Amino acid sequence: MTSFKTTAYIDTTETQLQGVVDAIMGKDLSAWVCDYPFGTDGPEIIALEGNLGAGKTTLTKALCAAWGCEQDVSSPTFSLVNEHTLPNFNGKLYHHDWYRVKDAGELYDAGIEELLHEYPSKHLVEWPEIGEFFLRDLAENYKAKVLWINIEHKENSREYRLRILSQA
Repeated sequence: MTSFKTTAYIDTTETQLQGVVDAIMGKDLSAWVCDYPFGTDGPEIIALEGNLGAGKTTLTKALCAAWGCEQDVSSPTFSLVNEHTLPNFNGKLYHHDWYRVKDAGELYDAGIEELLHEYPSKHLVEWPEIGEFFLRDLAENYKAKVLWINIEHKENSREYRLRILSQA
């Protein structure tokens, strides 16, 4: 049986977003309460959870910039996924937005499962809840490096809770 294990909490303002990016990419390990589980390449899949306006796309843009993405990054709400190239990465970066998806069958019909299995690749997934089983399967059965990030917008800051799957 697998369950989520919280590994880091970061409470910061939007102007300090680089600290969150550095923690996600393993450049600053001070927020982690366990060993950084992703190695020097960071997570392969980042699942971004949070209410509308929580900051999922803002964090996505910051991560893409940190990876060196030179293309315009916008939320693919209607297309489900946007594809980007990264200068120092042989694979592709996929930015998913599953907000409008009604059931997981739509993800399967759209070929999302094949994209998630593409190697090497990186994925940023907004609204991952509808296809969580795809991500769990990749983590459990294919040893993909999957990081779930829950973002909560507070009055003057945002709280980021970083979680990984662990065997119970």
